[in-house]
Amino acid sequence: MKIKSFSTAIGLVLLGSTIYLPEIAQASPKPSIQVAQRRVVGSNIDSFTAYPVQRLDPGTELFFVLRGTPYSRATLTITNTVQNLPMREVQPGVYEASYVIRQGDRISENTVVRANLQQGDRISSTRLQQPLVAGYSDGRFQSLSINRFSARPVQQLDPGTTLNFTLLGTPNATANFSIEGVAYNIPMREESNGLYTGEYTIRRQDYFPPAGAAVTASLQSGNQVIRSRLDRELITGDDGSFNTAEIPLEIITPEENARVSGTVEVEGRSAPNATVNVNVQATSSVAGLFGFERNILERTIRADEQGKFSFAFNPTIALPGTRYEVNVTSSRGDRTSEETLVLFQN
Repeated sequence: MKIKSFSTAIGLVLLGSTIYLPEIAQASPKPSIQVAQRRVVGSNIDSFTAYPVQRLDPGTELFFVLRGTPYSRATLTITNTVQNLPMREVQPGVYEASYVIRQGDRISENTVVRANLQQGDRISSTRLQQPLVAGYSDGRFQSLSINRFSARPVQQLDPGTTLNFTLLGTPNATANFSIEGVAYNIPMREESNGLYTGEYTIRRQDYFPPAGAAVTASLQSGNQVIRSRLDRELITGDDGSFNTAEIPLEIITPEENARVSGTVEVEGRSAPNATVNVNVQATSSVAGLFGFERNILERTIRADEQGKFSFAFNPTIALPGTRYEVNVTSSRGDRTSEETLVLFQN
């Protein structure tokens, strides 16, 4: 009887083990799945920059710009100073925020500044890769610019045809170009100081729409990325001229993000006899407590026979740190180009 009872007990234990072990096997993967779901993030920040200041003293306003996925929630954190400061989306994909240094803030040239961009469950984070003080350099930062992105025109977009591209911009950076719907992130070589070249040979399976494919170049240094669209179409016209999707438009002076004072003179170049519409908006803040915007210039001018044009504006209230957004639109016939220049009051 004892032997039978002992056998029965062993059987119950084994039966219980047989029933219980599958439950453990089924339950164990769940935590790892949940952890994997939490770690899904999106890389949707293109650039994060700051406008350098002269000194990091109390009362100085720091101004930050983040570019990335539009219609998201952006915040920035200055280590040991402020956390999750909201950034305002001033246009799709462009977020701005400012912070006025207070008495007791411990901010130096090496203070870490981070930005987060969130859309739903997707979060991206990046660190500011430039100094906060103008003239300070630790070897990490250089201001990026693309002066021109062009291509050698071809007669036909046939298989075997090689497309040659040239980019003129900031030296010692990383450049690539993409042909929408055809090829992406094709590296460009820096042939000389700031001169990058690249090529692409058309394949039999490539498709170029009749309206033309958008070709875009990117220039990257550290965490900064800027882009420029090809200044002309790839195919020459029947008369040997270029089929340009947009008329040329270039602001020659002053440079982007320049600090200005007094009367500001702007010079540019477009198509001969083009109509140029100018709009200048000023945004100021007082002690970081409130800000105000005003339209300080609205004018229509005409380019000369060489395509040159110029205009000037003189702010009625010149507060240090005021941000000027100069919007220039050039048109001739049914073709239009737009350029925006950002300046700051000294």
